Amino acid sequence: MFNASWMNACKEWTPCWDHQPMANNAMKLQSPLLLPLLLCATSAVAQPFATLDARSMAMGDTGVASAQPGTAALFNPALLSYNSDGETIHIILPNLGVSVFADPDALDAYNEIEDEAYIDNIDIAIQGMENPDNQADFIRNKEQFTNNSRSLSSNLNELSEQPFRINAAGFASVAIPTKALGLAVFANVNATIETTPIVTDCDTELLNDYVDFFESVQTEAELYIAASTNPTAGCNDTPIAVQSGASVIITDPSDDLTSEVIVAGVTISELGIAIAHDFRLFGKDVSLGITPKLQTITSYYATPSVQQLDDDNYDLADELEDSENDDSDVNLDIGLATSFLSDSLTVGLTIKNIIANQYETSVSPRTGRAVTFDVDTQARLGVAWDAPAGLTFAADLDLTKNKPFFLGEDTQFLGVGVEWDVASMIRLRGGLRSNLADADDQAITAGLGFNIIAVYFDLGAQFSENNAGGALQVGVQF
Repeated sequence: MFNASWMNACKEWTPCWDHQPMANNAMKLQSPLLLPLLLCATSAVAQPFATLDARSMAMGDTGVASAQPGTAALFNPALLSYNSDGETIHIILPNLGVSVFADPDALDAYNEIEDEAYIDNIDIAIQGMENPDNQADFIRNKEQFTNNSRSLSSNLNELSEQPFRINAAGFASVAIPTKALGLAVFANVNATIETTPIVTDCDTELLNDYVDFFESVQTEAELYIAASTNPTAGCNDTPIAVQSGASVIITDPSDDLTSEVIVAGVTISELGIAIAHDFRLFGKDVSLGITPKLQTITSYYATPSVQQLDDDNYDLADELEDSENDDSDVNLDIGLATSFLSDSLTVGLTIKNIIANQYETSVSPRTGRAVTFDVDTQARLGVAWDAPAGLTFAADLDLTKNKPFFLGEDTQFLGVGVEWDVASMIRLRGGLRSNLADADDQAITAGLGFNIIAVYFDLGAQFSENNAGGALQVGVQF
């Protein structure tokens, strides 16, 4: 069953407008139009080559040439037979990681809405226009209303079509590295959830028409007179204000909002076995590894409207659960590894998901639409140098530009990292990761590892302007 507790907050916001007679605080703004879409926007990273392995994360997301045998099935199966003496067994139970992404411009817009208190200012201005002390007070409150409303509308449009994502992963394996035949059995689950607010042009027009209307009136009496002309707003000619006896009723514009939220998720579960063998090629030791695996791809898709999110009877979690769609496929990873400089320099190449597949979500009952997404082939090159003094330097480069499942930027990572093994007890790590496809996506990484006899613990973290993540791994080596 889909666990959607993270979405419960989506249903907690109140209607954006409260239409009552003017004497009873008509058109009182209780919450930002469409801002609740962002308060419940939790989502995930696109489909990068990112394992969320704790050691890799700490070292700039490297691992194709530097991964330990326990995680070789994630990065490069060839490492299971490369430079292995066959005297150890590696067990990972488990590796858990999470990463959160938000577009910098969207974050700026959201922070400006929060910092400038547009919503509170609009609410205060409406109350001031309803009960002004004098004409100057009415004008001051009217200008406060229109200025804050325009700024709010502008920032909401900055948020439109900007995805918020969360990516979570879990991994467990048992690996027996040997030159003759390295083996690993593993299970891997990677889940991506993305929430994207879509503010329509009609809603922008609707809000702007409301602002234009209030800019056209200069006094409370003019507001009453203007209401007699039956002013309308937006694509659907929503009535703005109507006279009701000696008062004015402001029509709730949220009834005609057409904006929506796209909520989509993909979980890829893998069960597989990695096999590697070391052989001689042109006088050099070369390791070849393959990873046949069974993949289960589960997708979720919903497109609730603003009205649905405001309806107490609507349950987004139920709609996502009903939209669950499962597909199964067999796929294959392949990897190579060799060494130079007296085996101190390792070069690795890996290709994941040799068979590229396209899938389709279930159909949204509201829009009648489904969306397709791809699980594409990915290729990455890695280099690692085992330097003196317990230092290991690593670098990885994506050879493919990896597209997101749904909306968002492509990723093509270049990562560099270093590890310092202090007395075979504590390992300090750091690195940098750059997205060559998006200049705004640059991350600093750090972490550490330590062991207690045969049990080891690894912690990793990454930080950037638009991304944050962390990972923990517990393993046994004997």
